Amino acid sequence: MASVVSSSESTEGVDVSAILNEMSPKEKKALKGWYLYDFANQAFALTVVTVVAPMLTASLFNTATGGGTEFFGANITGASYYSLVLTASSLFIAICSPILGVIADRVPIKKKILWVYTIVGVIFTALMGLAPFMGDTAYIWLAIFIVIGNIGFAGGNVIYYAFMPYLAPREAMDRVSSVGYVYGFGGGCLILIVHLIVLIGPLPESVSLNMKMSFVFVTSALWWFGWGMPLFRNTPEPEIPNPTEFNSVGDAIKVAVNQVMTTFREIRKFPVLSLFLVSYLLFYDGVNTIAAMASAYGDSVLRLPPSAVMFLLLTVNLVAIPMSYIGGRAAERFGTKKVLTSALMVYCVAAVLATGFAPLPMEDNHDVHDFQFNFDENNDIYEIVVLYDKEACCTANSWFSLNGEGDASFRDTYFTYLTDTTIDGADSNTDYTRKSLTTEEASQMTMLMVNNTDHRFSFSFIGGSENGKQSVGDNHPANLGDGPLDGWAMFMRDNLWGPLGMTVTLQFVFLGMMVGMVMGTAGAQARSLFSLLIPRTRTTEFFGFFGFIGKAAAVVGPLVYAMTVAVSDDRVAILTIVAVILAGTALFTRVDIQKGIAEAEAEDARNKDRSIEEE
Repeated sequence: MASVVSSSESTEGVDVSAILNEMSPKEKKALKGWYLYDFANQAFALTVVTVVAPMLTASLFNTATGGGTEFFGANITGASYYSLVLTASSLFIAICSPILGVIADRVPIKKKILWVYTIVGVIFTALMGLAPFMGDTAYIWLAIFIVIGNIGFAGGNVIYYAFMPYLAPREAMDRVSSVGYVYGFGGGCLILIVHLIVLIGPLPESVSLNMKMSFVFVTSALWWFGWGMPLFRNTPEPEIPNPTEFNSVGDAIKVAVNQVMTTFREIRKFPVLSLFLVSYLLFYDGVNTIAAMASAYGDSVLRLPPSAVMFLLLTVNLVAIPMSYIGGRAAERFGTKKVLTSALMVYCVAAVLATGFAPLPMEDNHDVHDFQFNFDENNDIYEIVVLYDKEACCTANSWFSLNGEGDASFRDTYFTYLTDTTIDGADSNTDYTRKSLTTEEASQMTMLMVNNTDHRFSFSFIGGSENGKQSVGDNHPANLGDGPLDGWAMFMRDNLWGPLGMTVTLQFVFLGMMVGMVMGTAGAQARSLFSLLIPRTRTTEFFGFFGFIGKAAAVVGPLVYAMTVAVSDDRVAILTIVAVILAGTALFTRVDIQKGIAEAEAEDARNKDRSIEEE
């Protein structure tokens, strides 16, 4: 591979394309294998952990508990429950990543470690497909599978990132990192399109939503495994000048722990890198939390349909594909620092807007209500249509469960009107959705609607004697006014979303367009900048530390989200992320990239001299 020369903050004037073209066919093949692993595991990163798993976890939790529950006085919603699931998996990675990084720097086993993480991730991604069929405990089983699957994904990414400095010259890091992101977004989008077709396509009625969800999880696992193979076949294990021989696994772990402690102390030798890592801890916390919680927020707070959430994330990634490449080229011309700072500010604006998203008033729109009753003149009955074709009760993926405490009042009042069984005769694995009401039953129900609004659902009748009668529960997402930021959401609805006719789905797509413009750029440039600031002779150790910082952020962000919801609500939790991103951005503006590169190259020179002396 071409020798590495000193790099400045910007690579303007350097022909990066020529540098990459001069690489040998074998080196290009190795780099292509690395790109394809990003193409592969984005099936998990996008479809699973960003779209389906958050949405399904929040939905299953809300159904099982009746819209949320309290734990020792703390409020827990579907979105905050998912944030706790993310915290659990990220905590494990935060502890293990630095230790594995040190071992991989001393022993040529990066590919072996990545293989183990990949197999774990693939297996437990496939197992997620069983969760929707597990009744009232589905949200618990799904959480377990997500935790272990995410360990496979996130832990593998720490090792995967550590390959990058060995695959191309230092001047090409911006381009390589950005192209890797383009591959990733491309792979994620392709499999997401397949999944979107399955979820909204004209499949037989016998194919249930739970079966479709299972298909999504299993095919995501197969995609990850299949497209990940080129890396293991074609990308070589990075060479280690003086590999260490350990007497046992325990000995290796002991040495690794000691080295991690040393790394914590020695990080002060790299003041620029230290400052960058602190800023990264903060801004990545915000960026990661926004990406991780968007789907759960959409389901739990805005009650978006699964297809809309998937279309949103597809839009995000389709926009991100060209913008990641454009961001990389912009970094080459204007400098990584300016481009990354601009991307982070866009994230802040997007988060503020997200706290102001709200469903439009429902009075004039029959089709947006959870339970729609359409009069059939020929049979003198009201046919029941359930929003998003969900089941009314009593499966894991229905609107309300048989036992959720939050829906107790709703069940007592409306159960016989929405199901074709009794509470005593029902079980938690059967769909009891009723198809129609007689006009007498409809009249009884509309009388009840006036007095019982202590619930999270809405009803609307059209035609017949009950024409135009509607009811929206006090806890329905469209009912604003009680939350600390509900005034902001009402202002935005009255002055922007309403006049523009932007439904909550369009509001979410608008957010996706904004995030898509900078998502890949922020991630790629942060990864690229870190690769410039670290010594090449200690790449995996430092990328392990980078992974630790990233996972520490991934622990902190969702945990802060859950704690904020416990004392407030989801909108306030999103707003706290803005403050975190701004704090990280303020620190990042003080990073001197040229000085940081000089510090890294000086360490490489010292390590090279030590190797010569030992020989």
